[in-house]
Amino acid sequence: MPFQEISVRGRACTVFVPPGSSGGAARPCVLFLHGIGENGNDGRRHLEVGLPPYVRDHAATFPAVALFPQCRGPWKYVGEDERFVLDALAKAERELGIDLDRIYLTGLSQGGCSAFDLGAKYPGRWAAIVVVCGAGRPEDAPRLSRLPLWIFHGELDEAVPPSGGHAYDRESVGGRDMARLIPGARYTEYPGADHFIWDRVYADPAMWEWLFARRRGK
Repeated sequence: MPFQEISVRGRACTVFVPPGSSGGAARPCVLFLHGIGENGNDGRRHLEVGLPPYVRDHAATFPAVALFPQCRGPWKYVGEDERFVLDALAKAERELGIDLDRIYLTGLSQGGCSAFDLGAKYPGRWAAIVVVCGAGRPEDAPRLSRLPLWIFHGELDEAVPPSGGHAYDRESVGGRDMARLIPGARYTEYPGADHFIWDRVYADPAMWEWLFARRRGK
């Protein structure tokens, strides 16, 4: 099995550690935040959608530690779920040989919304952020502009529309609007695509090349 678990705040966080990384040079770390459909505490469903299947399929070559914290919900990584994420990252930093200047944040749907939130709240932690079909708060745009940011959205996304608010958070706006508000943000919108674009994003070699070239503060 390519995944293992670490215990954080009495909860298990799923982790991927690249083969042969023990005792070697520090590795980058990718923190992935899943969608609302994977919320719970079963320790399983959050590994079935988005980045975890990609990492599983590319376990022999994926070059980074990856953290997959499961959100209990009901909506976004806030409160106890936010503390769980930050403590899991801190434990990985201490125990898994992570390069502190190459910690990347990504998420899809609910997790993309949380990536906007945590990116703005803790901008000094991340080397870069990739948001997939997420929505963010316009007032967070100035803090997010400090970071390399690539936003992906589907043109016909009805769950999280690329412009305007959505059912769970009318104060947030979609990726197209956020990209317009954040100087320097990269934005890719897939014509004719709906909400379910994450497999396409995580299979894109150009995205990974861009992401792993980023370093904190540079």
